[in-house]
Amino acid sequence: MTAPLDVLVVGAGPTGLALAAQLRAYGARFRIVDRSLDRVRESRALALQPRSLEALAGFGVTDELVARGNPAMRLRLHLPRRVVALRLFDIGLTDTAYPFLLFLSQAETERVLSEHLTARDVTIERGTELVRLEATDSPVVCRLRHDDGSQEAVEARYVVGCDGAHSTVRSQTGIGFEGYAYPQTFLLADLEVDGLEPDSVHSYMSGAGMVFFFPLGSPGAGVCSRCDRPTPRTPGWTCRCCRRSPTATPASG
Repeated sequence: MTAPLDVLVVGAGPTGLALAAQLRAYGARFRIVDRSLDRVRESRALALQPRSLEALAGFGVTDELVARGNPAMRLRLHLPRRVVALRLFDIGLTDTAYPFLLFLSQAETERVLSEHLTARDVTIERGTELVRLEATDSPVVCRLRHDDGSQEAVEARYVVGCDGAHSTVRSQTGIGFEGYAYPQTFLLADLEVDGLEPDSVHSYMSGAGMVFFFPLGSPGAGVCSRCDRPTPRTPGWTCRCCRRSPTATPASG
């Protein structure tokens, strides 16, 4: 094995990529690995908070994120007989350059951070999975498996688990993931939508449930629907609360 890394980052989602950008700025010796062969292409997470934009500004990526996203400032509630417009995220923020909730697809966030790292000669090692941690006094021995089936052992002073809800790092270190699952069923889709004002989040409500349209910039809108049916995989399943939604087609890519 070569000399130990300062940090092995496991997971190349937004958290892992942002950490890699910080480590690169500090001049640390690190690697970032992810078992997926490619970054996500769908929206998943839908927004960035002001503090996140402030933290990322130090790497010079926030302006690009804002340019690709949509700082929607209104919520429009589409009720059966009227539409009510409300200020969104109007909580009196005066001490930030980003006093808004930026709607941006996770795919675009990952794209911007990945391009930032690539421009600084950081390789995001996709198709590389952490399979085992072997704790010693110091450093930690990490067993990695590549997509061609080969394996290698890597030593690192620190291992950071940015690998999501089913984290290998958390599982192998015995760190619990406390909490409960929501009992409701939610649907999430990326769509190109006609007939909606792009400066607003749109919510359609009925007795059967509700639908939210989030203006992402690219793709056109992320849709989150809470429905009262047990699963969308049931043959012939339809979402009754979506019948009032505007014209929409799936986003390409």
